[in-house]
Formats: sequence, structure tokens, C-alpha cells
Amino acid sequence: KQTPLIGYVARYDLLKDHLNLLKALSLTKLKGKIFFCILVGTNINKNQILLDQIKKLKIKNHIKLLGPIKNVSKIMNSLDIHIQSSKSEGFPNVIAEAMAHKTLCVATNVGDTSYIMGKNGWLVKPKSSTSLARAIEIAINEIGTKNWNKRRNLARKRIQTKFSINKMINS
Repeated sequence: KQTPLIGYVARYDLLKDHLNLLKALSLTKLKGKIFFCILVGTNINKNQILLDQIKKLKIKNHIKLLGPIKNVSKIMNSLDIHIQSSKSEGFPNVIAEAMAHKTLCVATNVGDTSYIMGKNGWLVKPKSSTSLARAIEIAINEIGTKNWNKRRNLARKRIQTKFSINKMINS
């Protein structure tokens, strides 16, 4: 079985709560889950705060910090799970983008996240690395099952139905 690829596409900003994600990944690793995570966005690579936390949490072999990437579609298509660990959001476009690529999301329940996701992912309370870790574990355990593929298709269908260009224009 292939190592699950997890990603977070977001610029570095305290509201994006990357440190909460890193703590959650550390807890996930301690539970014996195997994964690899990439963080993509402005001010991510060479970010000393993130690098220090990664070293402290001993997750260096499970994570890669990438800078901004022009082709986000390529990233989304390669991920098994997209994570959004924000403390605050308005309308997180990245959730809709991930779902449009059939990438399931584990996300904090902030802004319009629950409206975008519907029942097609895992919502957790913000600022709780234990809740985030638990949802990541559940998602990892489901990868490759019949339910996983069904969820992926439903996620894409939700975006096509609720957030198509025509739907947005008509609204």
C-alpha cells in the first residue's frame, strides 16, 4: 500500500495555523500512522518557525516544505487528503478546489468551510490538534475503501452542483 500523501495549500499566516497542523501530524505519527505531508504556499519553504517546530516534533521525515507553486491543480491531483487547519477563514476557495479534484478534506470548521464541504470530508473544531489528528487518522484509515471512492466522487459532484460558474452567476 502506498504512503498517503497529505497536503496543505496556504500561504504562511498565523490565521492559517500551520503549527496546529504540525502538532496534529506529530500526534498522527505517534499513533503509528504512516503518511507524508507537503506544505505549499508563500513563505513556507525556508520558514524558520516551521522548520524549528518540525524538528522539535520529530516529523522531519514525514514532511516537505514547498514554496508557492503555479500549477496547484497538479498538487491537488496528487494528494490523498487536503488539510485546512485555519483559525479563521471567510470562504476557503482551496477547499472547493481540492474537492473539485476529488481530494477529500480534513478541515477546521471556520467561515464557510462546512457549507462548502457538506458531508464530504471531516470537520473539526479550530485550534485543536487532537481533533485534527483524530480526523486525519480516520481519513487515512478510509483511503482505498469503497466508501473512499464514493466520498471522492460525491465531493466533486457537490462542487459541480453548488459552485459551478453558472450557479455563481445566477446567484
